Amino acid sequence: MGIKCRLEMVPIEERSVKILSLCDGTPRSVSEIASKVGGNHGRTLATLKELYWRSLVELRIEKGQGRGRPKQLVRTTPLGRQFAEQYQRLLSLRLRSRESDIKKALHQADLAQKLRERGISPYARFREINELARNVARTAKSK
Repeated sequence: MGIKCRLEMVPIEERSVKILSLCDGTPRSVSEIASKVGGNHGRTLATLKELYWRSLVELRIEKGQGRGRPKQLVRTTPLGRQFAEQYQRLLSLRLRSRESDIKKALHQADLAQKLRERGISPYARFREINELARNVARTAKSK
């Protein structure tokens, strides 16, 4: 019998970054995270599992005094802290484009669609044109 392993990369969402920021410096319990981030408990657990799998958070079990289930505390790892900082930095970047840039992009998308309709891969055509340009440049240098 083989073990089935499903490797699936789930995109990091803004909710994950909120959790990373919340657990940075102070370990938090799962229920505390769920109440501060919002949403249901199951979704928070799934996000925490993904963050743990990616080594962005670490989990520590803390036994309370008396009876009851021990608390599972979540803390952001240095990698998680760095990830959250870089994510926030990228969000703050503004993309600047002019109307002519948008028109060019729409024209390029239209051309790519026409190639696909004719059964030609736009990526393969792009590589072909790049190779042609390199050959022309090489020929011009050698003369």
